[in-house]
Amino acid sequence: MKNFAIKCHVNSMLHLEQFYKNQKGVTAIEYALIAVAMATLLAFILGDQNSGFLGALKETFDKIADAIKSVTISKS
Repeated sequence: MKNFAIKCHVNSMLHLEQFYKNQKGVTAIEYALIAVAMATLLAFILGDQNSGFLGALKETFDKIADAIKSVTISKS
């Protein structure tokens, strides 16, 4: 009976050690948290269509389009 208890103890300790060394799930969770943080940061920086970087970019392209229209319409 004593041998059986020792074998069970050693076996359980080996399984616990393997469990602690397994980092696959932890790494996946860390990458997911980093992705969520980056997506939140990008959404905050870029803003929506009316504000932030995207709003400024849209406004600039609208000005360029208007300038092109005014040049091409006045010549035809």
